[in-house]
Amino acid sequence: MPEPRQRILGTMFAAATFALAAAAGCQTAATRTGEPTLTVLLLEYKGPQAADSADRLAGELKAQGLQEVFIVQGDQHAAVCVGRFGSWKDPEADRTLRRVRRIRDAQGQYPFAGVMLMPVPEPLPKNPWPPQEADGQYTLIVASWQRPGRMSRAQEYGRKLRQEGYEAYIYHGPSKSTVSVGAFGPEIFDDPIKVGQPDVRPKVVDPKVKQLRQAFPTLILEGEPAPAEAQLKPYIGIIPGRRTAGGAGPDLPKALYRVTISLIDTQTGVIDSRHRAVGVAQGRDQLPTLIGVLVRQLMTVLDPARPARLGVAGVATDAGADRAAVEAIILQALPAALGTAGAGKIRLYSHQGTLQMLRAHRLTADQVLRAPHVVEGLQALDYVVVASVTREM
Repeated sequence: MPEPRQRILGTMFAAATFALAAAAGCQTAATRTGEPTLTVLLLEYKGPQAADSADRLAGELKAQGLQEVFIVQGDQHAAVCVGRFGSWKDPEADRTLRRVRRIRDAQGQYPFAGVMLMPVPEPLPKNPWPPQEADGQYTLIVASWQRPGRMSRAQEYGRKLRQEGYEAYIYHGPSKSTVSVGAFGPEIFDDPIKVGQPDVRPKVVDPKVKQLRQAFPTLILEGEPAPAEAQLKPYIGIIPGRRTAGGAGPDLPKALYRVTISLIDTQTGVIDSRHRAVGVAQGRDQLPTLIGVLVRQLMTVLDPARPARLGVAGVATDAGADRAAVEAIILQALPAALGTAGAGKIRLYSHQGTLQMLRAHRLTADQVLRAPHVVEGLQALDYVVVASVTREM
């Protein structure tokens, strides 16, 4: 029996993963070629009922007159999208965004208020070598992808390693894909009893693991070796779903932070792919160095003939117990890096000065972090700088 429309509208959003600021690392092919490779991603569903849930949502939206809805479907995965566009500045894309952001659910909320343009998502491929099928508790993670196309690229790399004779495994998480090699038990440590004990970190002594570390000296990010400044090396990770006593010794980073720095164009309220940089740091002490690397990357795309006005709005982080400390580090390192790398290219406003500008327009940093499009029309700045930090372990 079909579900009443009121019920679907009231529950369909809670059952899905929101794609609020998913333009991280977007490719620039659409801007270069004009091909319709961009879309407005509304929701992603995962699991055995993904296709049915996506079909119901698409049907409801089409019944409301949104005929441009389409579904990208993969292995227990379905993404609901609206429209196909060839440019970040396509007028039709802007009209579609405005229309979608005004959609209300049964509770009168605006579930799509923060959606943005992003590349058309890839169908989730069938994974031939998931780590869950490995015989072990730990694996050596050697590569990670987060940008659009991550799943196919991870599987291509995993297939390459398999052809080279490595026992490679591929894992697709909610926001990243990783490739690892090997599967090991607690015997790889000098004293397995120490694993998981507070303030005790056993050493990895297994010759096979050491050999693999020599074969993979640097962590691969987005298909390229991590920047030397980040000092990122492959690390021992726990295979998803495996119960262990705890951590994996000193070779497992105490914390792994994925940092994203973005420049929001105040003319459009959009984050162009060129204006977003992503990296990973092992531990809080490496965050300032990583910030410097990412900022230098962003400064290369700005026009030195026209110094841009930039202001730092804030940091969104899910770093857990050390959230406040991580936020403080970023807010100190980010302006310093911008001032150094942007010398002669930008006019930098302080964090507090930027907050005052936002308040003058009845905006807060939290609003900007949740929905970057709200800064559209902010004439005092050319770009609003935001950062996000995710603690991945």
